[in-house]
Amino acid sequence: MMKLYFGPNSPYARKVRVVLAEKGLPFEPAVIDVAAAGPEYARLNPNLRVPCLVDGERALFESNLIVDYLLQTYPDAGGAGQPPLAKAMTRPAHHWEDALILSAIETVLDSGLNLFQIARSGVAAAQSSYLQREQKRIHSNLDWLEARLPPEGFVPGTFSIQDLNLTIAWIWLNFRKPLPLQPRPKLDALVARYERRPSLQSTHPPG
Repeated sequence: MMKLYFGPNSPYARKVRVVLAEKGLPFEPAVIDVAAAGPEYARLNPNLRVPCLVDGERALFESNLIVDYLLQTYPDAGGAGQPPLAKAMTRPAHHWEDALILSAIETVLDSGLNLFQIARSGVAAAQSSYLQREQKRIHSNLDWLEARLPPEGFVPGTFSIQDLNLTIAWIWLNFRKPLPLQPRPKLDALVARYERRPSLQSTHPPG
């Protein structure tokens, strides 16, 4: 059985948990505090972050890579949700467009996490030009995503990995509030479409 190391509030780990739930793949959950992780975890994941998936002799880290692995390794698992989960990270005919969307969403999460963690250390964005650039970077990417998000989602008729990642990122930003956010109608509509999906409900952050 696969084993997933994760933090219950991690948006990165949540992507993987959602895909596991969508596919109905059993796994052993291992909630971990990476700040206190020892050398055994470092051997599995030298990045010392979550998530980390162990499948047999293979240990994988970084969320999008793990999602890609699950899609490719277990293509026929699950898939009962409507609309169905995408079968691949990107569409062959739209690979670069789809990959750019994923890159922009990952930047939003990375910058948001930087703001959140540094604020917990007592440094406000107003005190740091670096954090102000991080805020600007988030807003720039969100505006870019809002402009490109079709009303029916990035891949009509499919719960795409782009839809999944953007939904989780937007929920996390509104949950942790690392910076002020104005409403973005298309992003709000995407979350409203998917937040009640069973896989999203079962992985909701505890608080």
